[in-house]
Amino acid sequence: MMLFASVSMTVVASTLLKIGSRAVNFDGAILSILLGYMSSPLIIAGFASYAVGAVLWVYCLSKFDLSYVTFVSSFQYILLVLVSIVVFHEQISMMKWAGCVFILIGVFFWLKG
Repeated sequence: MMLFASVSMTVVASTLLKIGSRAVNFDGAILSILLGYMSSPLIIAGFASYAVGAVLWVYCLSKFDLSYVTFVSSFQYILLVLVSIVVFHEQISMMKWAGCVFILIGVFFWLKG
């Protein structure tokens, strides 16, 4: 459960950062870009989500084998594809779907082996 929470927080963080990045003006000096980051609630929430995910990740590493945690965490790629479709209306090619299937098959075999 904690591992799924860690993976979910990473997906939430990436989503928040993607949405927040749309409001930041990337033209100008580095200082103005950094101020744009620090003044965006979505970007701050995205970094906070990464921090929570990192804490949960360390907890999971203390309870499970590294190989187990790493393979299960690859499920985040599938979740990110779903977010890309639902939230950002991105088009996913058949090759990318095939890659997702291979990831799922690999995670399944890893967990069963």
